[in-house]
Amino acid sequence: MTKRHTTRPHDESVLIVDDEPWISDVIADQLALEGFVPTAINDSSQAMDLLARDAFDLVILDIYMPAPDGLTLLKRIQAQYPLLPVLMLTAFSDAETATRAMRDGATDYIVKPHHGAQLALRVERALERGEMLRERARAQEYLEQRVAEQTQQLRRQSRQLASMLERMQIHYQATLRALEASLDVRDQSAPGHCRRVAKLAVQLAQEMDVTGDDLVALEHGARLHDIGKMGIPDNILMKPGPLTDPQWEMMRRHPVIGCEIVGHIDFLQSALPIIRHHHEHYDGSGYPDGLRGQEIPLLARIFSVVDAFDALTHNRPYNKVLKVQEALDRLQRDSAKLYDPEVIAAFAQMVHRRMAALSPADSD
Repeated sequence: MTKRHTTRPHDESVLIVDDEPWISDVIADQLALEGFVPTAINDSSQAMDLLARDAFDLVILDIYMPAPDGLTLLKRIQAQYPLLPVLMLTAFSDAETATRAMRDGATDYIVKPHHGAQLALRVERALERGEMLRERARAQEYLEQRVAEQTQQLRRQSRQLASMLERMQIHYQATLRALEASLDVRDQSAPGHCRRVAKLAVQLAQEMDVTGDDLVALEHGARLHDIGKMGIPDNILMKPGPLTDPQWEMMRRHPVIGCEIVGHIDFLQSALPIIRHHHEHYDGSGYPDGLRGQEIPLLARIFSVVDAFDALTHNRPYNKVLKVQEALDRLQRDSAKLYDPEVIAAFAQMVHRRMAALSPADSD
């Protein structure tokens, strides 16, 4: 049996489910007097179909009914309509069942026999809670929508940034290659030197626990350490014989000239200490600033060892090519004078470890 009671138009509709018609009719009449739009049914099996067909603001369920009983129906309603408030009808002595219903998602309960004022109060409170849940759900949905929109925007920006960074990296590498090519054309006394020492310097730095941006700075500085030779006159740079003292003074200016050449390039700023100080000596006898010991930047101290080793083991004008161990002995001899002893020790350890992995013939 379905019975609809109305006295005047009202937005808030209530579904009453109780297998005893006189109880459902009494509740419906009381709610109608309060201005609600009640619908009463006595067959609990019709409840879910009715909820699917019509919109209700509140459901009132008797707990003890033929299958499905109130607790079973409560779970079904919670599963399909989680924002729909539900009031349970229970006997005065069955507080434990009412508490269980509250744990299962009921908004509140009404003890039978009820009073009209109590009924109206509980209904109003349940409707307020239902509205609060819907407001919260709308707010959550709005926030999720905003988060989704912001996430999409961030993804677009991230893709744009990644694309821009990729283009910048391509530009950076092109700039490095162009500078290297210019230097190779200008100074042909040591082909492949810059690439070799850049790779070896990074490996030695990693051996000494250097990480991150410092490795990038070291690689850039190593590849361009002699870029200042672009500013050295041909008669000095390409002179087949020994340089005079004034010519040596000019040659010693190439670290400063190198910084002047690349100093305006933003991505090479961190490489400038290597370019400027790779000819400083640990005892202060180097150039251009006469720095000593720890005053010399660590990356420059690392590079100066690798630079010297490469010069000793590869063909250079007026230079006898040494075997690996001979070159290491030469560096050890100049440790604490020209080179940082800690860097020399780390480099020797790295080289010996690699030599041990090679055959005796290859280790030479």
